[in-house]
Amino acid sequence: MADTVAWETVRRAAEGDAGAQRDLVKATLDGLWALAMRLTRHRDEADDVVQETYARVFTVLPVLEPTGRFEGYLARIATNLVLERWRRERPQMPPDDAVISPADLEPWQTVADREDEQRQLGAIWAAIGRLEPEPRAAILLFYAQCESCNRIARILDVPVGTVKTWLHRGRNSVRQTAESLLGRPQPESAPTKDRS
Repeated sequence: MADTVAWETVRRAAEGDAGAQRDLVKATLDGLWALAMRLTRHRDEADDVVQETYARVFTVLPVLEPTGRFEGYLARIATNLVLERWRRERPQMPPDDAVISPADLEPWQTVADREDEQRQLGAIWAAIGRLEPEPRAAILLFYAQCESCNRIARILDVPVGTVKTWLHRGRNSVRQTAESLLGRPQPESAPTKDRS
């Protein structure tokens, strides 16, 4: 959601100005859809999230306070919609079964390198899918949307420290789960001192 929407446009849209409503959607649609796609990884679900986000935001426009960026409101609504879906059912991250052709390769890659890369990415996505909804959203907002911890905290309505904890624990969990899915041995933990 790179374009910043002026609150004047939001006010006009809230008053029923169809042109302002179109401008609002036009300025935010690409970024909102990209966020929904990164969170859901399914085109149909992303479309549903975008549609529901606009439906919800247009019902609250008249009472929306002009603080912060309008795009932040959209991101928060979309993220909350996805969190609601995740709480209802754990998403299944589809494996990437695309056939690799030589044209898809970088000059230094072999087909085996690319297949290994896809296997690793599949394991990472599967590991992300196993996280609880809120830490998963924090991980995706941070790494896929490049949002700051402060902005993620505002979107998810939690303290910044909670976001940092989710990111730290989520990274560790994703790494351990992905390595396990790939059949890699887990490093042994350091021996603890007996404190008795």
